[in-house]
Amino acid sequence: MNDSKPSPRTWGKRRRAPLVVGGVLAAAVAGATAWFLVGTDSAGDRADCDGLLADDLTKRALGEAYRSDMSCAELGLAVLRVTAGEADGTHTLRQASAMKDILVAVGDDMERRGAPWVDPALRKPLADALADYADVNAVLSDPTDSAHLHKVLPSDPPWKEQDGYHLSLPAETLVRVVRAVSDDPEAHAVVRGAQTRWEAERLGELPASAQPVRLVNGARAFGKLDGIADDVRRGLSAQEAREWDAAVFARLGAGTDPAPEAGPGPARRIEDGWRRELAGTPATERGSAVERQCARMISLWADGMRVARSTADDAQSRCLDSAAGNRTRVERMLR
Repeated sequence: MNDSKPSPRTWGKRRRAPLVVGGVLAAAVAGATAWFLVGTDSAGDRADCDGLLADDLTKRALGEAYRSDMSCAELGLAVLRVTAGEADGTHTLRQASAMKDILVAVGDDMERRGAPWVDPALRKPLADALADYADVNAVLSDPTDSAHLHKVLPSDPPWKEQDGYHLSLPAETLVRVVRAVSDDPEAHAVVRGAQTRWEAERLGELPASAQPVRLVNGARAFGKLDGIADDVRRGLSAQEAREWDAAVFARLGAGTDPAPEAGPGPARRIEDGWRRELAGTPATERGSAVERQCARMISLWADGMRVARSTADDAQSRCLDSAAGNRTRVERMLR
């Protein structure tokens, strides 16, 4: 398989060294796929973590765990150790501060290099860290609360709420970080799987009397992830894109980790129902099914709440429009 040339634009597509995919069809059935993706910088050299390790934000985030000679794999493990919260999803000030510092550092490093990727060894650890923070959902959903709107500067510290500490950062920075990790289909599935869990929890808390406008917030985040997936595929050959899709869809249908189990009740029913539907969808139709995810999750919520069909239909139509609009916005941002 030949390398493709990098785009001349600042945030151009990365060059790809040979891609090795092991047992994709068998893995799709089993729900796991082995991937080896090699990132390179604009000069054609393998991407590394030197820039990140030299960043004072990384040093501050890792604290005593920092070493200047860490490998990318060691850096990824260190990031997970300093950012991971409790099983109930709460985070300390130290953890949330470290997470914000790392995300800002990764965004700054990509901008300095003029390259929208991170080293392969960092993709899954960063995705796992993102999946641990529901603030990712808030930012991707275009927050309307003052905290997530007004605490996006790198100098803005996390703030405390009843459920622990929270962080915010510019949506564009977050989108670019998620795009960078998504070269690894497993990493992309981890982030989307977390979004599925958060959306199921949000819908599960809404009463049957909820207005359609309250049902569609999650569509914004799903649309952004659709746009990120489109940008990944744009840099792949047709066969590579099919393999990437197969790996993502298989993982989504099987569930993702690290993701705490959804609690009993509506949230579990919505999340598990969506996963089962996707797993049972013919392979050729899964792409369309994923793009309609917000509508299907609203339908599952409505069925459980016995909501009038007209209300559910209105909300589904709105969510698909919102998802499509956000998908287009992200595609334009990443080009």
